[in-house]
Amino acid sequence: MFGVLVPTVLGLWRWRSLSKPARIVVGYFAFWSADAFVDMWSRKVLHTNMYLFHVTVLVETWLLGWAYYHALRQPWVKRWLPVVGVVFTLVCLADAFWWSGIHRPNVYARALQVMLMLALVLLYFEQWLLQLRALNPWYDFMFVVSVAQAIYYAGSVTSYLMKKEKGFANLWMGMIIDGTYLIGLVLMTLALWRDGRPQPKTLSHRAVST
Repeated sequence: MFGVLVPTVLGLWRWRSLSKPARIVVGYFAFWSADAFVDMWSRKVLHTNMYLFHVTVLVETWLLGWAYYHALRQPWVKRWLPVVGVVFTLVCLADAFWWSGIHRPNVYARALQVMLMLALVLLYFEQWLLQLRALNPWYDFMFVVSVAQAIYYAGSVTSYLMKKEKGFANLWMGMIIDGTYLIGLVLMTLALWRDGRPQPKTLSHRAVST
């Protein structure tokens, strides 16, 4: 739970050399670091943390969406992404206070979040492919972040939506969530470490063949 402190500290240490999307992602990790302490307090004092699911899905989506807003260059994306953010906020509020309830899992908001984030991931992959740059994608900050997000959301959505399962199925789903979360955390930490650093020079295929 407190693993998010590592990329938070790393991001603050490298703040001056980070790009705009990377700084937003540092804020994303700072939010989750604060949430870890609030969650611990809430479990101990309030004996529930369900309301935090409704808060985190909203803040998380806005922060990641903000990072993609600065990374994506398509004019129509920049024009419509704020509108989508407002609609998503309304869905989250409706899910919290009417559909699911503040003390129950926010299934509707989470499902919409997954669709939105995977759409942004695919849009960035498309943009990267169209650039046709001879660069290592693993030194592209938002490319690595997108891979991390794709792994996490694709691997955990089924597990999250089926949280009521019992026995071995529930244990297996928990392992999927933890595994995809850890992979995503490592990849995004690596992205923060590499952002703003020069890419190692590599010989082209033609140079090697000659």
